[in-house]
Amino acid sequence: KAVVSTQSTGKQEWGPGQKKFERIIKTTNDKDSYSILAIGNVWLQMLYQPTRDRDKEQKYQERALAFFKQVLRQDPRNMYAANGIGCVLAVKGHIREARDVFAQVREATAEMPDVWINLAHIYIEQKQYVSAIQMYENCLKKFYSYQNVEILLYLARAHFVCGKLEETRRILLQARHMAPQDNLILFNLSYVLRHLATTTLRDEKSGLEEVVSAVRNLELAQRFFTMLSKATERQKYDLNHAAAEARQCSDLLSQAQYHVARARKLDDEQRAIRQQQEKAKQELENKRREEEEVKKKEKEEKHQAMLAQREVYREKAKNILIFTEEPEMPKIPKGRRKKDDEPLYSSGEASSDPDKDDGLNEEEKERKKKEKAERRQKKKQAREE
Repeated sequence: KAVVSTQSTGKQEWGPGQKKFERIIKTTNDKDSYSILAIGNVWLQMLYQPTRDRDKEQKYQERALAFFKQVLRQDPRNMYAANGIGCVLAVKGHIREARDVFAQVREATAEMPDVWINLAHIYIEQKQYVSAIQMYENCLKKFYSYQNVEILLYLARAHFVCGKLEETRRILLQARHMAPQDNLILFNLSYVLRHLATTTLRDEKSGLEEVVSAVRNLELAQRFFTMLSKATERQKYDLNHAAAEARQCSDLLSQAQYHVARARKLDDEQRAIRQQQEKAKQELENKRREEEEVKKKEKEEKHQAMLAQREVYREKAKNILIFTEEPEMPKIPKGRRKKDDEPLYSSGEASSDPDKDDGLNEEEKERKKKEKAERRQKKKQAREE
């Protein structure tokens, strides 16, 4: 009976499943903790169903809480019952108390994925989106190897409320590959595509490629919403909501030509600006190169002028270093020393007296006499030394 009841609740057949669990509880005199916990979960699931009757919602809360407390009285260490109490507290709006319960359960056992998910839900309610995303991702990695569609939907919702639409679309595409028959995933994906397109079209700075891509996404979302609004079987989404989204996509598509024309005009203006900037940049580059060439040429000319001037200085320095040769002093012959008044002659000089040269004029004679006297004086000084 317990297996059949579990199968009924797994198919979301809450009424038959609840009746079967109640029969089990009667036969066991309220001693079957599993069945009591299951009925508490049934009432908890009823809380998540859309309803506008506040009285019924209050009744569901009280009944679920009562069953979970009964389980804890029988088994104080039952983590599932404690987790259920945290869920009821969260539904009632006691977010802080629910977070404390979930944290205690997680400290008691780290092998319970439900408490990880519930903690992430609490972070979402507290607008701690980064913590929620990390908790969902850790749960996916630890328990499901990234292969759980339900948690992928939770993760996509966290990214959506955080404003990361592209990441939301990526995660929903991953979930759709895993469960292509799930129309709820398709509904959410279409919803995100419509939001992405709307954001792009409303942005006046969007380029032509972005606008064209947004229009394609909008057409795809309209086609999906139209198909989803005509579903005959019971779905997890509202058919009227799908039809309204399809009409909204149609209204946006009617304005697509205006947005494309605006984006094309903007793209042309930006292209013209880029071309003008490139032209100005090229002119500046050419001017810079010309200035560099002029500077290089001036530098080379200056260098050549310096080399030429240096060569002139070198030639002048050579001329300065050239000295005239002094006449060699006549050698004093060895042997007998002559008298001071006796003239001395080198081996190459004539023996005749220069005073007897009658062919010389008076000035030359006078010069000869002076030279002769100077030679005598030098020879005398040399002998004395």
